[in-house]
Amino acid sequence: MRSPSHRTLALGVLLLVGTAASAAPEQVHYALIVASNTGTEPSQAPLRYADDDGARYYELFAPRSREVVLLSVLDADTQVLHPGLAAKTRPPTHAALWDALARLNARMAGDRARGAVPVLSFVFVGHGKRGAAGEGTVSLLDGPLTRTELFSRVLAPSKASFLQLIVDACDSYFFVHSRGSLPVGPAYAEAVKGLLGGRELERFPQVGVVLSTSSEQESHEWSAIRSGVFSHMVRSALSGAGDVNGDGRVDYAELRGFVAAASHGMDDVRGQPRVFIQPPALDRAFALTDLGEAASLGYLLVPTGLEGRLWVEDARGIRVVELHKERERPLVLSLPVGRGYYLRATGREAAFAITRASEVVDAGGLRWRETSVAARGAVEDALRDKLFAVPFGPRFYRGYMASLGLTPAPGDADEADVARAP
Repeated sequence: MRSPSHRTLALGVLLLVGTAASAAPEQVHYALIVASNTGTEPSQAPLRYADDDGARYYELFAPRSREVVLLSVLDADTQVLHPGLAAKTRPPTHAALWDALARLNARMAGDRARGAVPVLSFVFVGHGKRGAAGEGTVSLLDGPLTRTELFSRVLAPSKASFLQLIVDACDSYFFVHSRGSLPVGPAYAEAVKGLLGGRELERFPQVGVVLSTSSEQESHEWSAIRSGVFSHMVRSALSGAGDVNGDGRVDYAELRGFVAAASHGMDDVRGQPRVFIQPPALDRAFALTDLGEAASLGYLLVPTGLEGRLWVEDARGIRVVELHKERERPLVLSLPVGRGYYLRATGREAAFAITRASEVVDAGGLRWRETSVAARGAVEDALRDKLFAVPFGPRFYRGYMASLGLTPAPGDADEADVARAP
């Protein structure tokens, strides 16, 4: 199952320790995740999978972070899939949020005092809307978190050198289970964008933003993956699928290109998400994730020659990473250790396991077997067939950036990167 080839080892070393040679100050990562199925308005039907997304963000950030805080109420099904996690959570209330921020800020202040660079990922998954006075809000268990509070109590006092704000207001996502209409009023996209406020955000050059909204008044929960589609894309990209130039890092431009490719075929599906991704002005090349920084992760090498739509599920049946790979580029996916996994494609799968930290499994040596695909409903068929329908790699990335009139950061998916691919 595992191939100890020199090619695998060499590529693994290049990707996973390439950034370690840098003399840059140490980055120390923290994550604060708020995930709530409950809205603050009677018209907001409870969500089904916001708590699942919160749990998966926790599992994504935990091996990469000094401390991860999850504010959520996990339902019974989610607790079965993530045993023991409920004991580590607190309810998503204002008091719990302010307490978590105070504790993390104290730790980050200490990091800065010793010359380190603390990085905070602040994630929200749940309901959002525009308030009566036009102010954007998202829902906590005991009431709305307003734009004013976001800027005055989250961003302004933060001791993070860089803060990554990821907002997944779940009413804007595709799922199979319909959640009905959004409240009548201004376009939902503008309501959630109002949470940020462009001019106010300019006062915080250390803040990067990853946001998805939708102008549609109906959305669906996709039960096949028990997750929001946009959050699934983000986690896939940050696990390595978005690393277009093979440097082991995923920056904001690469994430934007990955999401564009993954959702490219979905234009005629209801609830098309509208994505707003903006890097911190302080460093526009800042990476959301660095695969080489987490010594407790394992890795799956997907080599040159293996192509098409692929996804990785763990032994719990949770889809951890999904992508559509170009044939000529290799990539490395980071995965938690101590689990069994399946690498899947349409009609076939290959089992493997990550048993120890820093282990590299070569997908080129896996044994595939045929599988059957069950028939599904029309909406799920559209998602299954059109999501991740377009390959993501240097070709798509260069064309996408050119279509936006943007120049990729130096070293991003240039011809030399492609030529160096084994």
